[in-house]
Amino acid sequence: MKKVLTLLVALLMVVGLFAEVGVTDDEILIGSFQALSGPISSIGQPMTKGMQAYFDWVNDNGGVNGRKIKLLVADDQFNPAKTTVEVKRLVESDKVFSIVGGLGTPGVLAVMDYLNSNKVPFVYQGSGTSLLSFPPKEYVFPVQPNYTVEGNIVANYFADIGYTKIAIVYRNADDGKEFANAAQELLVSRGIKATYIPINPSAEDFSAEVTRLLTNRPEAIGVMLYGTQAPNFIKQAKQYGLRDVEYVTSYANASVTFIDMLGNAAEGVRSMAWVDVDFTDPETPALKIYGEYNNGEIPNAYAVAGLIAAETFTEAVRRAGDNLTRESLVNALETFDDWQGDIASGITYYDFEGSNKDISRIGKDSMYILEVKDGVFERFTDWLYYMEY
Repeated sequence: MKKVLTLLVALLMVVGLFAEVGVTDDEILIGSFQALSGPISSIGQPMTKGMQAYFDWVNDNGGVNGRKIKLLVADDQFNPAKTTVEVKRLVESDKVFSIVGGLGTPGVLAVMDYLNSNKVPFVYQGSGTSLLSFPPKEYVFPVQPNYTVEGNIVANYFADIGYTKIAIVYRNADDGKEFANAAQELLVSRGIKATYIPINPSAEDFSAEVTRLLTNRPEAIGVMLYGTQAPNFIKQAKQYGLRDVEYVTSYANASVTFIDMLGNAAEGVRSMAWVDVDFTDPETPALKIYGEYNNGEIPNAYAVAGLIAAETFTEAVRRAGDNLTRESLVNALETFDDWQGDIASGITYYDFEGSNKDISRIGKDSMYILEVKDGVFERFTDWLYYMEY
């Protein structure tokens, strides 16, 4: 039935009796929400620049199937109440075709069900919450590994090394709790006890938490913090004497910005990563495209996330063909089978109504670890995978 309706809509478009919201003969209007100001703007600004650079590059090279892509970005300041207002404005007033690349777990969860119930494709979220994937939503397409996958991989990595004194420091919010719960379940399954320390998402001083860690003297610490909290926590921990410790942070910190904020405390710190980009090769597509539209600037990990969001959406539009509708976009995304783009890698979606429905929107389930050496991130491990137990 779904495919019959899609063909009917396509036929109506051909004869001029139907036009999809946000789509004209020569333009596709899409929206995004980003923290362009506020405490997480260090993530939102480069992510936006990455998306815009990719769409500018697409448009300057003829667009997609004869159409240019126009991006409207709302500044929600990482405030989910503001996210809801801005996204409803984009959908109901600006009449965007799709939401692409929204940033932040609080915001994406605030609008996820609204977009899905209104059948507005939501392609790529700057978030790791597994609620985007489970239960699957027909119009919601996550790409990034979720925090359950990441917490599991970090914990299994520590266990494989043989650490017996492990600490997990995490944001006392939904995203951090998901990471910590996944790590705990994996470690318990392997007979390992660990220390779990929640951090207030607005905290700037971590002396009480570090003092608690000093009593346990962990060999390894998984750090599920981001923004300014991750580098400031690690700096304080090292100042208090926790120097001979392996720090592995969440993938939100896999950037030059994080290293700069760490300063002298950066050497040897490790971060999870899932974007496979060679930042030392100027011919890498991510570097070439981003640099072309940003005065030769090298993108950080957040900018690359924006590039991937834009590339994923663009590929789906290309596959959807001339008769672009929201339904044809969804159908096109469901043809992704370990898709390898110029920047993105290993993305698979299944038919929402098919036998693989329960995992139709899972996103990536593999990551690797980077390490700071001589002031830059270098690859430290091969791909690490989610482990069932």
